[in-house]
Amino acid sequence: MRQLLFVVTALACSLLPASAGAQLMGQVFVEVTRQSTGEPVLNLAPDAFEVSEDGRSAGIVSANLDTEPMKIAVLIDNGDRLMETNALNPLRDGLTEFVATLSPRHELSLTTIGRSVQQRVGFTTDTADLREGVGLLFPDRGAGARLLDGVRETWRRRFDADDAFPVIVLVLTDGTEASGNYNDNQYAELLDPLIANGVTVHAVMLSTRGGVRAQQRLPQYAHSLVENTGGTIENFVAPTGYERVLPRLAERLSDQYDLVSKRYRLVFERPDPPGMRLSVSVTGNDLAFSLFLDRRMPR
Repeated sequence: MRQLLFVVTALACSLLPASAGAQLMGQVFVEVTRQSTGEPVLNLAPDAFEVSEDGRSAGIVSANLDTEPMKIAVLIDNGDRLMETNALNPLRDGLTEFVATLSPRHELSLTTIGRSVQQRVGFTTDTADLREGVGLLFPDRGAGARLLDGVRETWRRRFDADDAFPVIVLVLTDGTEASGNYNDNQYAELLDPLIANGVTVHAVMLSTRGGVRAQQRLPQYAHSLVENTGGTIENFVAPTGYERVLPRLAERLSDQYDLVSKRYRLVFERPDPPGMRLSVSVTGNDLAFSLFLDRRMPR
């Protein structure tokens, strides 16, 4: 039997939330393959893995393949800019293709964030319900997008703490941000749980304004959420871009899922005090492995 060792020094993305007084938990993702063939190894038991921090053993809580379906919340800016740019029909067509492109085993929900945060379709695998919800979307006159409020409410009220693969997709325009004022601490209170719980935020954005007006708070916050959670963002300048970009994002999400579903998600008890140098080893014959701190989509 051969033991392979991988060491990293960055633990920022490997933390899991813990209640007061509870053991601090960590997680990493490990892809194991046959060194001779490159084929994935999908039948390892938890005792095949060892984790330590600064040389101190971290007890393995679980080591399971990351095969739980995605739970994808789609937040849609249906404010003024959607009406001003005549983008409603391209948006509907793009969302319909987004739903059709993803495997029906993944749960989707639809929420509009113009003027107020309203969940239009709850999490479901029923594509007919989702298509019907897309067909009922309309612009909300005189409204900006409540982006941060929408993300906060969706995370707190629509996801569960044990959701294995949470994703938020922002379908945006370059309109204004109409959420309440967020200072740095309040924004951190919104962002930190997303990072700690492995939420990935992706965004597609209709950007038709130039010059200074393009630097609205909405795009700024969207870029920050995406960058800090390891997601992707794509801008386009014509409303018909929804029809191209949304199905492509669905394809990329499916490709990402195919990749990470072959990785083991290791959850472990961090030593007290936690270390800064994480070591992971896998025991077995003819094995090679790669270590990932999160589920970031390849760029």
